[in-house]
Amino acid sequence: MELVTLTYENLDREHICCAISNNRDIQVMSKKNWLKDRLDEGLVFMVNGLDF
Repeated sequence: MELVTLTYENLDREHICCAISNNRDIQVMSKKNWLKDRLDEGLVFMVNGLDF
């Protein structure tokens, strides 16, 4: 299993939710916006690097 650390550069293309695969879904967009704010605060968020 490959783990990917989310960054500003790859956050938009990485899959972050096992239940929702559509990046245009409001829940996914909201979560990614929240994560971007947390990255500024030093959050390290890792996801499974498998393609879905």
